[in-house]
Amino acid sequence: MKLSFKEGDWVEFNTWTSEFGVSGQSGINVSKANRLIVCITDNPPYEDDWYSNNDWDGVRFIGQGLKDHQTMDKANKALKETFNTNTPIHVFRKILNEDSKSCYLYCGIFILKTLPRQATQKDINGKERDVFVFNLAAKNVRLNDDVKNAMIKAKLKIRLINN
Repeated sequence: MKLSFKEGDWVEFNTWTSEFGVSGQSGINVSKANRLIVCITDNPPYEDDWYSNNDWDGVRFIGQGLKDHQTMDKANKALKETFNTNTPIHVFRKILNEDSKSCYLYCGIFILKTLPRQATQKDINGKERDVFVFNLAAKNVRLNDDVKNAMIKAKLKIRLINN
């Protein structure tokens, strides 16, 4: 699939939703027609965790579902199934600019590195609940330098962790 943008570019909502053929209305956007998934990170109330370790760069991405316990169906199930199908996972990092407008950094193609695990986080009402944590790793092992530089310029965190 030829895109009009590359890793490290800030992309307008209408551009990426149109090119990937997704609605963009959730954190996990599945396009059956294009056989891909688009994940949006740093989308409150989800507590996604970007990291770099000795082996790869990635994000611990929280599954879909704003309140109560998350369930392994619909988009969460589709994301889990990429572990076996190798369906491309395109990842964007979302921020709000000075005008409170959403901006999307294209981080590239990722893979599901391990099967999801469960953790506890608060939902939108502040209630403890079970969530799914998907360990997404950069397909090319490391984030592109343009992505890293854009994250640094936007003051976005990446934790350095040891294996």
